[in-house]
Amino acid sequence: MVMKANIPMRYLLAIPALCAVLLASGCVSMRPSQAKQWFRGNTHAHTIRSDGDSAPEVVAKWYHDHNYNFLVITDHNKFVDPREIKLPDEKRDDFLLIPGEEITGSKAIHTTAMNITNVASWKFDHTERSEIIQYHVDQAMAAGGQAVLNHPNFKYAASAEDILPVRHLSMFELFNGHPSVHNHGDSKHPSTEAMWDHLLTEGMKIFAVSSDDTHHLKTIAANKANPGRGWVMVHAASLDPDAITRAMLQGDFYASNGVFLKTCERGPRTYLIEVDAQKTRGELTSLPALRGKPVENGSEGFRIEFIGPAGKVLDTIKGEEGRFQIDGSIPYVRAKATFTRAHPDTGTLEEYYAWGQPVFTDASVATKALPGNSDRSGPLAGRSVSLLSH
Repeated sequence: MVMKANIPMRYLLAIPALCAVLLASGCVSMRPSQAKQWFRGNTHAHTIRSDGDSAPEVVAKWYHDHNYNFLVITDHNKFVDPREIKLPDEKRDDFLLIPGEEITGSKAIHTTAMNITNVASWKFDHTERSEIIQYHVDQAMAAGGQAVLNHPNFKYAASAEDILPVRHLSMFELFNGHPSVHNHGDSKHPSTEAMWDHLLTEGMKIFAVSSDDTHHLKTIAANKANPGRGWVMVHAASLDPDAITRAMLQGDFYASNGVFLKTCERGPRTYLIEVDAQKTRGELTSLPALRGKPVENGSEGFRIEFIGPAGKVLDTIKGEEGRFQIDGSIPYVRAKATFTRAHPDTGTLEEYYAWGQPVFTDASVATKALPGNSDRSGPLAGRSVSLLSH
């Protein structure tokens, strides 16, 4: 016997709209079989095909052997086809190369074109730096990929004011492992982290990437651009170029220059961070040439900060786990996990970080957009993304 439910037509008509709202908010998954996993990767590396000191095969092998899951080789104005690169005979199934290029343009403005199908043009100049960045973004997309604005403090090439008018730019390098890029700014220029908060406070939806900008494998030293200094942990449905790129565009990742997280949960009203202390300490021990940001004062251990508009610290928790209840009146909240240690060789205090991506609240919709920047809301307008434990 089949029972028929007597459901009023007005409720049936409302179901598609309700499903659309739930999907847009990231609250539910209509495909439970698509369980997401965490994948470690580097989005910026050079080889002898531009100004690196090692062959593509050697660079790829380093990341493979150090348990990364993906690598984007980004030689200057060169498209490196992963199919041309011989990977180790014992290659793991969970490692791949994503095609890329570093668009190296005028005025020291560089942009990673990630997951492209052909070389992206770089031959453009303009008096306005924002127009150069816009050109790079457009060319990356025209080549089938997406853009990451690289090291804005390299030669202090791009300010927040240069970045704000740019359309379709969803990612930039908050941390870059090259020793000459001035991540922390100077007395006249803000750090890239302060720049990020300025962009977010002004209403731009942009996510932060950490990368190596690898150039040197033959000599390991503080003044060389070595591998292992910056990476992203991406929460994706599968390990393939499109899934990784899509997840990053949605903010489904965290950036790190030394700290691993066990949990990074971003919900519409709660942000939860838990540090993987054992894995963090193990990573720093395995790469003794790593150096964190020198600090004069502090105590060894972990702390977690939740940060809002204008870079204001909303809460600080000393320890390996922190939870923050999000007030809907705050346009965004992001998280930062810090590990402070005395370096085993020098004894000086230094800090390493993991940066969680911002949660955008309803209040962010009301943020004033700049003229002409019609897509300032970016890929996450009106939704929150939850990153689960790994």
